[in-house]
Amino acid sequence: MFLAIKEMLHEKLRYGLIVALILLVSYLLIILTGLATGLSNLNKAAVDEWHAEKIILNSDAEGRLQQSFLSSDMLRPLPKGGTMISQYTTLVKANSGLKENTQLLAVESDSFIFKKLKVLNGKKPEKRNEGLVSDKFKNDGFKIGDYVNVVNSDVKIQITGFTPRATLSALPVIYISPETIRPLNKAVINAVVFKNNYKNLDTSGGTQQLSISKFIQKLPGYSAQQMTFNFMIGFLYIIILIVISIFLYILTVQKLPNLGVLKAQGVPTQYLVLSILFQSLLMSVIGVVLAVILGKMTAIILPSEVPIVITNANILISGMGIIIMSLLGALIPIRQIAKVDPYKIIGG
Repeated sequence: MFLAIKEMLHEKLRYGLIVALILLVSYLLIILTGLATGLSNLNKAAVDEWHAEKIILNSDAEGRLQQSFLSSDMLRPLPKGGTMISQYTTLVKANSGLKENTQLLAVESDSFIFKKLKVLNGKKPEKRNEGLVSDKFKNDGFKIGDYVNVVNSDVKIQITGFTPRATLSALPVIYISPETIRPLNKAVINAVVFKNNYKNLDTSGGTQQLSISKFIQKLPGYSAQQMTFNFMIGFLYIIILIVISIFLYILTVQKLPNLGVLKAQGVPTQYLVLSILFQSLLMSVIGVVLAVILGKMTAIILPSEVPIVITNANILISGMGIIIMSLLGALIPIRQIAKVDPYKIIGG
């Protein structure tokens, strides 16, 4: 690969521009992937923390927790061991003036969801009008022992602790008892969640059984949001493929006389093809590595309000995708190299 490196060092500006372009597109790809992951987590993090398999909703709720209502007749045929969830979306504010839109989720203290909740600071609620709140409240200035008032009601909830990754539909969650939520929604049961995958649940009484993954897909705006990001990410891969093909094609056409001379001197076509592939590989690797460093720095610099999560898995997938597109983009120049006739080039 001496020839490939020698040529790149001689034509620093040309190849540097290609690397810069790969860097910018790769950086944009990593940021978009990070935003897609961050927004996805923001919508479903609390559900993931339940470690559940199935959820039972009203069959007319279209998979939406807020629209679901389960009567006592609907609950009666369901097996024991599930966690009944009562949900209420509202605004809470502290005496200090801090405000937060939130999802109130009421679960029994002996339920498997309540037992699995992790506590960063403080403790789980033990009495009425106490709540375990998302760590977003902590980041926004709330403290353990603070009372938050539920707007348009007389309900006050004392913060007893903070729990990580507790967001649902992009809103932080407050876990409270059914007694606490009763004055707000008359203790309506919105759903029953099961940690095991029951195959023969009786849903003939107006209920619907969904896997947790399908329930997440039906969260408001979740699927549309992910489809939008996936479309943009896929389009960036196509841009990488086209740009690499155009640049390498132009460079190859410009140096066809040199390639003809090399062939006439006995340099095999296979060596020249491998040289082009190595150049494409090297440029894409350099661009991806620089983009990863820049993306990591961006994630650190951006404020916590920006939900960006750059994981090693996302970096690996994005990096491999860019490198593969770059190698595919070298196929058109390779065809030109294979067609070069050294006798015609020299004779011309």
